[in-house]
Amino acid sequence: MTEMVLRWPQRSPRLFLMMAVLLWFGLYQALIPASEALVASLPVDRDSHLGGALQFFFYDTPKVLMVLTGILIVGYVFNLVLQIV
Repeated sequence: MTEMVLRWPQRSPRLFLMMAVLLWFGLYQALIPASEALVASLPVDRDSHLGGALQFFFYDTPKVLMVLTGILIVGYVFNLVLQIV
């Protein structure tokens, strides 16, 4: 089972890329509500400078990590496609 999952990107890179893109967009859409919920759970006023900074941090940090992960996945799939051709 584990070997089959690890070889999935090599067997069908386009399907893997499509699934990764769908997952990426789903996570991206959940960033704003998640960051607002995190700030709301803290004992900080959302309209204060600290509340705004925390909300920006909780929103922007995962977004940057997602962009870097997306670049790596696209590069990996591009490398696989070039090796197949």
